[in-house]
Amino acid sequence: MLRHCQRLTALCRGHLRTARVPVGAILQARTLIQPSFDYRFISENADSLEANALARNVRDSHPHRVAKLYDEYRSLQTSINESRSSLNTLSKELGELAASKRFPQSEDPASGLDKIGKEKAMENLRDNARIIKATVQGYEVRLSAVESHLRYEAAKLPNLTHPDTPVGDETQARTVRIHGSLHEVAKVPSDGVNTSDLSDQDFKDHYDLALNLGIIDMEAGAQVAGSRFHYWRGAGALLELALVQYAMTRAVSAGFTPHITPDVARSSVVDACGFRPRSNAEEARLHTEMSGSDPIADSHSSGESSQIYRVTPVAEESRHEEGAAADPLCLVGTAEIPLVAMKQQQILDKGALPMSLAGLSHCFRAEAGARGRDTRGIYRLHQFTKVELVILSRPESSDHELIRLLDFQTGLYADLGLTFRVLQMPTQELGASAYQKFDIEAWMPGRKAWGEISSASNCTDYQSRRLGIRARLPVSRKGGAAGQAPQFVHTLNATAVAVPRLVVAILESFQRPDGHVVVPEVLRPWMMGINVLAPDS
Repeated sequence: MLRHCQRLTALCRGHLRTARVPVGAILQARTLIQPSFDYRFISENADSLEANALARNVRDSHPHRVAKLYDEYRSLQTSINESRSSLNTLSKELGELAASKRFPQSEDPASGLDKIGKEKAMENLRDNARIIKATVQGYEVRLSAVESHLRYEAAKLPNLTHPDTPVGDETQARTVRIHGSLHEVAKVPSDGVNTSDLSDQDFKDHYDLALNLGIIDMEAGAQVAGSRFHYWRGAGALLELALVQYAMTRAVSAGFTPHITPDVARSSVVDACGFRPRSNAEEARLHTEMSGSDPIADSHSSGESSQIYRVTPVAEESRHEEGAAADPLCLVGTAEIPLVAMKQQQILDKGALPMSLAGLSHCFRAEAGARGRDTRGIYRLHQFTKVELVILSRPESSDHELIRLLDFQTGLYADLGLTFRVLQMPTQELGASAYQKFDIEAWMPGRKAWGEISSASNCTDYQSRRLGIRARLPVSRKGGAAGQAPQFVHTLNATAVAVPRLVVAILESFQRPDGHVVVPEVLRPWMMGINVLAPDS
């Protein structure tokens, strides 16, 4: 027993020297919550999960590595439990020996030892206990490092993919349906609406129209905040407010609870929702800290730049506080993030589902890598206003809830009078969190192209596992008995109104030959009497 413990002690000392807890582990330990991954499922389905990641063009996902780390994690847990069991046995033996009656001169009939022998035996037990305690400490240090690495690798796995999803890049998107016929019209309607009465004028670009109408000021935006920031002016400001009111009014009528959300969220929350809050260089450093391997050789970097803005208060710029550095604030790219995260670490009542939320926020996106005509005008901006819809549902209901979101969106855009198409997006167009995704693109005749105005996604339990959002739901127990147990909810999200994209579609779709633009009828209640956008409006 003593030699065995000495070998364990030597092993322990090696762990204490080499099993340094990496910086990444500190970062993860400081996040608001720890995710709950199904490591057994990942281990048992590593081959299919790897194929799923490759179909989605995710190159830094390694389910077999997760399986290997999980085996090591369980082995270390077993070693710790066995060592603690041995320690309990030694403690019991030591207690029994200490409690035995002492004889100052002769043998102790209870233990078969004289006084000197008894003291020596007790000292040996104490030595063995100290050795095992040190061994447990070594195992625990190693376990902490392995657990952090395991969690890090599991977090890189994308969601599963709906079996109906087309495989491939954006060219493989499947057209579900087309509403309207403006994409078949070559000239501007004489009245801006009736496509059966056309003028001889070509469609103008939204930016030319907006400048002529005086509803946006990109130059002032660039002077104040930089390129691709803008001011709404006059009727343009009213048009944004009208779109927000229109979307919120319809959402409330459909059973969504309105919210105005924070425009910032912690980096850990952004990450948990499936967005990348770190730069490629930071991802590479974190990967090296966790795995000790070369991120380039390991194909870790996806090559995609983060679209997230990070926020550093001026008062903290000169500080080097580990906690603040580990979980900085980020500007949100969508209200989906604060809407979902507001229920983090909660167990909801089953009667609260489905929980339908509508959120208004400013959205901030770096749009790194954007080039060409998409950067002209207001089509692609760093800051814009958006109304987002989020649903928390029972797992068995999420497919139905996604259709509900799509029906809401298509009704919204049809009543605006837009021509649009619904696309089922292929595997390589799914974000990390999406199980299934549909995009809606409006025909923008000035651009002579379809342009995305919204999307709707079912994220199943990807976000809820990372944010700890559960609900007490019915389960079947052994013997057929019914009961309830906390289960991870499914989360879904959909854009109701992304203001600049809809303004682009409205300006180009409802322009008249004279350059004026007809305001959609459903927006007029909030336009203060303006039915047609004109330079003097």
